[in-house]
Amino acid sequence: VDKQPLLNCYLMELARWISGYYICPLGQVLAAMLPAAVKKGAGVKKQKYIYLNEDADESIEQLKGKRQKEIVELLKKRKAFGSEMAVEVRKLLDEVGCKDGAVKKLTEKQIIKTVQRTVLKSLPAIPKGLELKAEKIVLNEDQQKALVYIESAIKSQEFGVTLLHGVTDSGKTEVYIRAIESCLKKGKGAIVLLPEIALTTQTVQRFANRFERIALMHSALTAAQRNVQWQKIKNGQADVVIGARSAVFAPLTNLGLIVVDEEHEPSYKQDTAPRYSGRDVAIKRSQLAGAQCILGSATPSLEMLLNCRNKKHFTKMNLPKRVMDLPIPAMRLVDMRMQQSTKGAVSLISEPLRRGLAEALGRGEQAILLLNRRGYSNFVFCQGCKHTLSCRNCDVTLTFHKSKGSVGKLQTIGGGHIDTGYAICHYCGAKTLVPQRCPLCDKKMIMIGTGSQRLEEQLKEKFPDAHVARVDSDSMAGKDYYKVLDDFGKGRIDILAGTQMLAKGLHFPNVTVVGIVSADTCLYVPDFRANERTFQLICQVAGRTGRSRKKGVVFVQTFLPDQPAIKLALDSDFEGFVKQELKHREKCNLPPYRRLTQIVLRGMNFDRLRTASEVMREKIDAIIAEDNLDVHVRGPMAAVISRIQRYHRMELIVQAPSAEIMGKLLGRLRAARPVKSSVKVAIDVDPVNLL
Repeated sequence: VDKQPLLNCYLMELARWISGYYICPLGQVLAAMLPAAVKKGAGVKKQKYIYLNEDADESIEQLKGKRQKEIVELLKKRKAFGSEMAVEVRKLLDEVGCKDGAVKKLTEKQIIKTVQRTVLKSLPAIPKGLELKAEKIVLNEDQQKALVYIESAIKSQEFGVTLLHGVTDSGKTEVYIRAIESCLKKGKGAIVLLPEIALTTQTVQRFANRFERIALMHSALTAAQRNVQWQKIKNGQADVVIGARSAVFAPLTNLGLIVVDEEHEPSYKQDTAPRYSGRDVAIKRSQLAGAQCILGSATPSLEMLLNCRNKKHFTKMNLPKRVMDLPIPAMRLVDMRMQQSTKGAVSLISEPLRRGLAEALGRGEQAILLLNRRGYSNFVFCQGCKHTLSCRNCDVTLTFHKSKGSVGKLQTIGGGHIDTGYAICHYCGAKTLVPQRCPLCDKKMIMIGTGSQRLEEQLKEKFPDAHVARVDSDSMAGKDYYKVLDDFGKGRIDILAGTQMLAKGLHFPNVTVVGIVSADTCLYVPDFRANERTFQLICQVAGRTGRSRKKGVVFVQTFLPDQPAIKLALDSDFEGFVKQELKHREKCNLPPYRRLTQIVLRGMNFDRLRTASEVMREKIDAIIAEDNLDVHVRGPMAAVISRIQRYHRMELIVQAPSAEIMGKLLGRLRAARPVKSSVKVAIDVDPVNLL
């Protein structure tokens, strides 16, 4: 049992709300709220401190030892006359230049007293890598208007949510900083949530330049570092907490403001129990604390836009202009159907994009290219019998990843294999060799599909003199990311190519060309949010260019040039997109007009799984009939990916008009007996994708 409660009453109330809303046992919620490092006491050390006994004046006068006298004199000099002013033993002995024998003798004579303190290893709040100069920033009219409203809301000390809708490079971060400064003046603390802490180095450093007492909370920290940061917040040594979604549980005692940057990002949703949304929990925590919540985005989610229209606590503030009135970058559509194929395959870099890159490099400028798919090729395919290399554990195709060196000329049962890399499953992590010839018809296997590795290879072929770096979760391991960004900022790298890690949080004035290599990647995913994600990705990536007086251009490559989301993104017509998308969602009873819950059942035995799924449907139907609930249920049906890690998967989709009705149904379902012990059930309330 802890000497003091680790969570205060507000956090306990929040835990109970998460448990009820997301249908998860309270114990699991509490485990998610408290870092394991805190529970284990990682990085905690006991250190010995000493101070003078004020009643030992006579004993001090009788001292003969030179070292003992020096220690006493040093303690007097430091005014160490009580436990609060005690001096750390190690430092004292180093200063005097002796061993601990002298301290032992002084303790025996009761001239000094000892006290033990719990000490945590300190951690530099900001990762080394990028250096930003502190600049004096003058707010434009729109920023000033938004800030005045937010400051008045903070002053009211009442709950409210402000949706800050600002185009990319409109100065949202500066508004956050000024709002936090206003909050700190009132003696209150603030939490800043970022979608992926490791990818937003520049944002973190901007906060560090303006605030002294900050703490970081994210998964890249070691256990000891995580405990240090948590204890720092708990002990009131930090006013501003910056972190990923779990930072919403930071134990700040006097919370005044929570900022959720890029609120539309799906990474705010936890994919294991409790399956909470960091953004929605931030809103709830603000409500419980009577604090303000700022949601920032260049492409706000449809849910939050509708809340601003219909709910009294939600307000929308606009930042329609870029800072310094910089123009929106020129958008150029490249129809990949019209591009000449090379050796039977379409090049990832179209001719217009190649020319744009060549011109920018010729002027000494830089470029960012995005392809939201890891690896080299996502299909290993036989042209003869159409056989595709698939995962044995999951119903997905394997992705070929090139390795740095040769994997060796091993002979397998199927003959020779491709020795430049492996085929890897992105769901279970299984890795296998790739046969040179089809195991079914003995024809040559070929690579189909694209990946960031192939993009990097083609860039090096087309621009041999340029310095190219790839940024994705395969190539970047922790600190490498900071070094790459630092080199890019200093002009040592000409082209950055990679996945959506590059889509947000980066400010490089010398970037004048951005290429979206395959704008339609998200559209092939069977999910009702595919259009919204495509629009958001194009707008977010486009915002990485034209962030100085140098004009920027964005090349959008696609095989679907007439797709509405792509066309509207090219025109920067956010209002037009929202109007069209909301019309479709309303007709189909989809969020934000209806609440959605996905119930996924999985089991090794398919027959048992199917029976359990049918029993689950019967239970839901019985509750709906008994309580006369306005709820629509789809399924049971096979999940989009019907098998992952050898588990067969079936799902039910539940649609309800409100959170109250959904909560009533799920509460009753939770209280009912489980379907089968061999079948695992996962309930995802407000899912961000239906895979």
